[in-house]
Amino acid sequence: MSMLYDEFKPLVDLVLSNWTALQLAIDHGMGSSGPKTGQLVSDYITRYCVENLGGDVDNLTEVLEDLMDEEFDTVCEDNSPKEVAIVLLQYFTLLREGKQHELQARIAAMPVCQKGLSQNVRQPMNPGDPDDSESSSGDELNDAPTNGTVPPLVHNQQPEPEPMDEDVDPGWTVVRTRRKK
Repeated sequence: MSMLYDEFKPLVDLVLSNWTALQLAIDHGMGSSGPKTGQLVSDYITRYCVENLGGDVDNLTEVLEDLMDEEFDTVCEDNSPKEVAIVLLQYFTLLREGKQHELQARIAAMPVCQKGLSQNVRQPMNPGDPDDSESSSGDELNDAPTNGTVPPLVHNQQPEPEPMDEDVDPGWTVVRTRRKK
């Protein structure tokens, strides 16, 4: 694989580990092989972005929705696949353009995930950087507009299993937004 793949993969792991819908699907055993499926999804998304030089938001959103459907029997009705696609493409563009400082600032502003898809989720860009272990809580992101800024990926810091509706087929997980439209 390419150097771009190797540099982008930890970023994909980081973004996906902050995606509540994916973590809920893994936690509830919706994937055929649980956390391993999460890692396969991360590999696939990384490869897709590198091969398509990022692609566009709509195509990547569709890929994310298809993966959630096919791998986890999960339908996201909370617009989170698009939010994830936007962040992934922003990170990919910054990485390709060599804008390490801006990329590092965006990563530092993300909420710290409770657990990751792999052991190297918060892998520092500059090993030995003492500030890497500390990061802001990310609360300021929760009400951020989506006009080019990083949209919120985690709407509550402590992931809580949400009760399923009684009338939903137990073979499916439906993720809905909490915001009123």
